[in-house]
Order: sequence, then structure tokens, then C-alpha cells
Amino acid sequence: MATMFGSRAAANPEVLARVKAWVREFGGLSDEVSMLVTELRCTEPGCPPLETVIAVLDQPGKPRQFKIHKAMSDLSSLDVQVLLSGKPVCEHEVDQ
Repeated sequence: MATMFGSRAAANPEVLARVKAWVREFGGLSDEVSMLVTELRCTEPGCPPLETVIAVLDQPGKPRQFKIHKAMSDLSSLDVQVLLSGKPVCEHEVDQ
């Protein structure tokens, strides 16, 4: 659902918590490591309409960013595991 400004409504808290838990588990991250997980519209040609962007802030001044070209609610633990292993999960390049 879009807001009056055209952005997406906030992610489902349960889905967000689940994705963050997978990132911590498969990334070997402690609870002290900050991360951002958000869903954005993808405007690249041939890209699905939504992508999930994960930013891991474990090194000062050097955030790591990952993208999965799927809506957050469509992610599986395998998607996150493959993403963090460095292998693309779809035909688009994954930014790291």
C-alpha cells in the first residue's frame, strides 16, 4: 500500500524481524551490530517492482549494502543465506 507521498507503507514488523534474524544468523553478526532493512521500488529495466535492501553497519564508515530483487515478504531464509554467501539470487547483479 502506498502513502499519500507515493512511498510504501512500513514493513510488517514480523517480516522485518524475521529477515533481520536471518541476516544476523547467516552473516554471523552479533546483536550489537546495527543494520537497516528496507523495501524500495526497483526502477532498473527488467527488475521486479520491489527490492529489499540490507545495510550492515559493522565497520565504522564502511557500511555493506546488499540487494535482493524481491519484496521483503517474499524472501526466504535461503534467499538471505545465498545473498550473504556472495552469490546473486536473481539475474540482476547484487551490490556488495
